[in-house]
Amino acid sequence: MTGGRDVGASRPDPVAARRPTDDPPGTPPPAGPVVRDAPVVFRAALAADPARLSPTREALRSWLTGAGVDEADVEVVLIAVDEACANAIEHGCRFASEATVTVRAGLHAGRLEIEVSDTGGWRDGPSAGRDRGRGRLIMARLMDEAQLDGTPDGTTVRLVKHLSGRR
Repeated sequence: MTGGRDVGASRPDPVAARRPTDDPPGTPPPAGPVVRDAPVVFRAALAADPARLSPTREALRSWLTGAGVDEADVEVVLIAVDEACANAIEHGCRFASEATVTVRAGLHAGRLEIEVSDTGGWRDGPSAGRDRGRGRLIMARLMDEAQLDGTPDGTTVRLVKHLSGRR
């Protein structure tokens, strides 16, 4: 996915709805209506701190809503992405505030593709605690596709949602 811009680890990219062929990354999107038929991109980097989840979730909500995604789909996607980010912060980065979690989303022709990546080390096995370990199941149930690729160099969660409707 291309376009959008990386932002500081403390602030997600507010709304980066633009065509990849537009101005260079970092250029704010033009005022006016969002181009709904061209691919649009969201991109944010957040510190591996649970306090960064809410601002990132709100930035993604704003981007999805601005791109015309139906409210029911917005809510489902936000839950799945929040789970992926929380897992990256806790398990991938192990709450190391200097680590960064990256969220990228692309929307084209009713198909939303999202990647949540961290640079922490992958580890197999159950989470500590009996009421834990449901994040992957939640993502798989809410999204049409949910794939986790873990390596010693980091983890990427790929989520796909076929949108039910656009406003």
